[in-house]
Amino acid sequence: MGGMQFVNTRLMERHTYYRYTIDDFQHQVENKIKHHKDEANFPKMEGNLDQEELDNYLFDYQAALDTEGSERTQYTIAGFLLSLPILVLSAFPEKTLPVKGYQVVLLGLAIGLLLFLFYKIVMKIIVRSKVKQAKADHPEACLYVEKVMRYNK
Repeated sequence: MGGMQFVNTRLMERHTYYRYTIDDFQHQVENKIKHHKDEANFPKMEGNLDQEELDNYLFDYQAALDTEGSERTQYTIAGFLLSLPILVLSAFPEKTLPVKGYQVVLLGLAIGLLLFLFYKIVMKIIVRSKVKQAKADHPEACLYVEKVMRYNK
């Protein structure tokens, strides 16, 4: 029995090491409501707005913000898009390319940067359209969240 307790203790130590705080938009709003809802000046849900509608809005809004992916995912995509043109250009004989020597790598990097810039612009447009759609689908929740985020104690 003592060995099993040791294993459980080791597992708990490992899990507490990887604990982190989620600080995205949805959790910021939920935490602000949870900590200040009993204060007199704090905004109250009005009209047809209920907790389910608020949760749906926060979920849709956060899903829209998460469309771009994590910072790690964005760096991975950037690395792929920067290196892909270099790999493609290396498949062609240097005689057929408009530039020679090290300039092939620079051309590949320039093309990769343009691809990444295009990707970032497209992702920003997609995120904005999804955020706009979430706001249109849940107008009362959107107004309430704006009031909550403007609230200062």
